[in-house]
Amino acid sequence: MPNVISWIFTAFLVLWTAAAAYAAIRPYSFWKITQGWKAVKEPPRAYFVASAIGAAIFTAIGFALLLMPLVSSMLDK
Repeated sequence: MPNVISWIFTAFLVLWTAAAAYAAIRPYSFWKITQGWKAVKEPPRAYFVASAIGAAIFTAIGFALLLMPLVSSMLDK
């Protein structure tokens, strides 16, 4: 059972990291998909810059969490 939970957690982290990377690379497209349908007008450019910075931080956190088991196993040797 713990192996199943580990796979589910890893799949979640991969999806989370991929979504965050997409939002960091293309913040306008991500906004259009997630928020554009309910917006009356586009937000200012500063919104997209701040969104890209936040998404880049979440991408880094996702990569760190995905690489943690690998780094941990390398340090145990």
